[in-house]
Amino acid sequence: MMKRNLTLLAGLFLALGVNHGAMAAKMPMKSYHQEMFTSADGSVDCQACHGDQKPYSAPATETCLGCHGPMEDLVEATKRPGHGAEFEPNPHDSLHYGTDLNCAYCHAEHKKPQVYCNQCHEFKYPDMKRK
Repeated sequence: MMKRNLTLLAGLFLALGVNHGAMAAKMPMKSYHQEMFTSADGSVDCQACHGDQKPYSAPATETCLGCHGPMEDLVEATKRPGHGAEFEPNPHDSLHYGTDLNCAYCHAEHKKPQVYCNQCHEFKYPDMKRK
């Protein structure tokens, strides 16, 4: 009985592993990432962003910066014209978190992005790319 249960469990894990590739190919991705991380046979290289650990978790900021450039450049590119209530702060240089907030808190690959700061504030960030 124990051997049969282990065989069934192993079969289930194998089936989940086989389906993972098919599931990944159906997950929504931004077109520019899809072009970079999808092979000719349609398989997606999830590990490029998520690493080897499973279950997958949000990519580390260092992983994002490996392709998108250093944080200093992102801070400079999103610099705001002033300070005070009439200006939205630089989203890459938060007054609360500095430059330490993980990219995935706002930018999302497989779902709609959200402004993390809007849990307490009401910033619009009109240039934020949305799906």
